[in-house]
Amino acid sequence: MRLVQIGGVDLATFQFDPFLSWSLFFVNADKTIYGRFGRAHPATKRDKADSNPNHTTDGLKAALTRALELHTKYVQDAPAIAPSLAGKTGPEPRWRFAEKTPSARKYKRLRRLSSIDGDGEGCVHCHEVQRTAIDSYFMKRIDVPDSMLWMYPRPQVLGLTFDNTRCARVTAVEPGSFAANAGLHAGDDVLTLHGQPLVSIADVQWILHNFPDDGGDLIATVRRGGEELTLTMDVPKLWRRAEDWVWRYRVAGYASWLWAGAAFKDHAKGVRVDGLTPGWFKRGNRDAMQALRRGDVIVTVDGIEGLDRSALLAYLMREKKLGSKVRMTVLRRGKKTDVSFKIPKQQPEVQGY
Repeated sequence: MRLVQIGGVDLATFQFDPFLSWSLFFVNADKTIYGRFGRAHPATKRDKADSNPNHTTDGLKAALTRALELHTKYVQDAPAIAPSLAGKTGPEPRWRFAEKTPSARKYKRLRRLSSIDGDGEGCVHCHEVQRTAIDSYFMKRIDVPDSMLWMYPRPQVLGLTFDNTRCARVTAVEPGSFAANAGLHAGDDVLTLHGQPLVSIADVQWILHNFPDDGGDLIATVRRGGEELTLTMDVPKLWRRAEDWVWRYRVAGYASWLWAGAAFKDHAKGVRVDGLTPGWFKRGNRDAMQALRRGDVIVTVDGIEGLDRSALLAYLMREKKLGSKVRMTVLRRGKKTDVSFKIPKQQPEVQGY
């Protein structure tokens, strides 16, 4: 079954990376999920050529084959395999339907589902799920969790690179990484992770997305040659913050323009202000746009040093309240200058395109 819009879809069952061009679920009629296929990547382009270059037909064939194997086992003895599949259905989301989030109701997104003329051409796009949820967190004065920004982490956060033509075959292990310290090797086939069987690399990201922010033991069962090994990765607290999340431009752009009125790039000495145009938002932070200059390099934020672009935007979104002041020290034409601006008092609106 192909679904082309997310309106009316129960997000308690179908949880996915909203930055994907497309996402595939292998699911039984009783809603038991066998696995997922499809993943977003920093190389994904914002144009008609967007194809999420990690997808391969060989990888899809491998995922289909593995899903059918799991389905066969489930039909033959559901109680035996069901516990390993339980984690493939995530925790209850705060809002089960994208069009019923507080921000969707406030900005009348329900009209996207059925137009006033009744032609039925309206829809809620999949990529709007994350943004409407984040906007709703702000509306309800709820802290944005790490998993809402650093969502669906790539396997590289563990130090792993996988073959995109197989289910989960390791092609490289970063020296000194969690995976390397646990003893994973290139050529290993990861059969299970955190107790869940893997259908594709998307399953690895699903498991990481739901792994605790406080870290812990992440156990992998791997096949190496003809032997199966159990290896344990020691994942520290706040592990996911090591990954850059701002390549997810639909949320990073939202944060940049509305919180700071600027676009940013990482710089050797801090974070460079790359532009001040409000872009495709109705309201940008005009106060910030007057305080900052193109070419400024931000070296401290509220006295905090060493923030990269990812950490800077996360700090503004998660630590600053609407109407609060931000103090920055910037390098402007080689000299340190102190600037400040306010976060808008009015609740920012997510704008689609």
